Amino acid sequence: MMARSPLRYGWRVLMRAPAAVLAEIAWRWTFGVAFWATLYYGFREYFATVEISRAEYVLMRSLEPMTWMAVSVRVLVAIVTGLHVIGPVIIPALAILWIALAGIGRVATVRALVDCDPHTNWMSTVVLHAFRVVFVFAALAAFFGCGILIDELVGDPAQHFAAAVLLTTIALVLVATLWSVVNWFFSLAAIFTARDGSGFLRSLTEATSFYRQKSDALFSIGFGFGLMRTALVIVATVISLIPIARYGTSHVGFTVLIVVTASLAYFVLADALSLWRLAAYIGLLEPEPEPPVVAAPEPPPEPVSELQSRPPGDRDPILPPDSENAPLSPTAES
Repeated sequence: MMARSPLRYGWRVLMRAPAAVLAEIAWRWTFGVAFWATLYYGFREYFATVEISRAEYVLMRSLEPMTWMAVSVRVLVAIVTGLHVIGPVIIPALAILWIALAGIGRVATVRALVDCDPHTNWMSTVVLHAFRVVFVFAALAAFFGCGILIDELVGDPAQHFAAAVLLTTIALVLVATLWSVVNWFFSLAAIFTARDGSGFLRSLTEATSFYRQKSDALFSIGFGFGLMRTALVIVATVISLIPIARYGTSHVGFTVLIVVTASLAYFVLADALSLWRLAAYIGLLEPEPEPPVVAAPEPPPEPVSELQSRPPGDRDPILPPDSENAPLSPTAES
């Protein structure tokens, strides 16, 4: 019997609860709206305290390149200073919000898609998502630490610019790869805490065992969804660039509308693909269906003779052998 396709079976798992797509989009977009709204209002309140003099406004209107560079440097300094001021408040708040929304959203979608009676370990689910946030900050710290080491090794970046760029790129790729692998295992372990009620360490152990047993299928799932995401990015980019190339700045409103619509459509489809991938993982965890049992064919009926097929009244009497030549009994002779 041929093995079932992970993507096709994942689609069947997703169709058990199509409304789970709306739940996935809801928790992701809720965090996105809260994230951008918090940054907007936080920086707006901070930049309200940054004053730009009338002379700077006049110089900006003159479109002098050096003036714009000076103003841009001042704005960047203000942003960095603002992060130092509002960062200790905004960053923990956003982290806690993401942990709560991601935990609730993942439990809701997993419980809706599994084909069994789920038992959720809420504490382990929250801890897993908290570790994902902590590892993000650890990856950022590791990257900046690599930058400090590169600066010490290379020396003056102006004299060894190519070497500095190469080493920084290698450090970025290594840190990003390590972060993506660890983050993927933590996200996979959340399935076991939401479905089986596994603890923190046990869920990570089960995720590792699951990867060892289904590595080929997991690779095919990742490759397939990677192609889909790449195709989505290309389509959304082309749709966004068409009005920009055709109209330029003559129809700014229409161009912005097309770009925003294409971007929102991309985010919706990307979230749906993420849930489809989760459904494919859940499908791999389910046992393979038993092959159908084929009953043995019944033996053919025995052949019926011509005599047995005739009605009883039409049958000839059955005579003993040589009954015609047998001598008559004395009673019969007399």
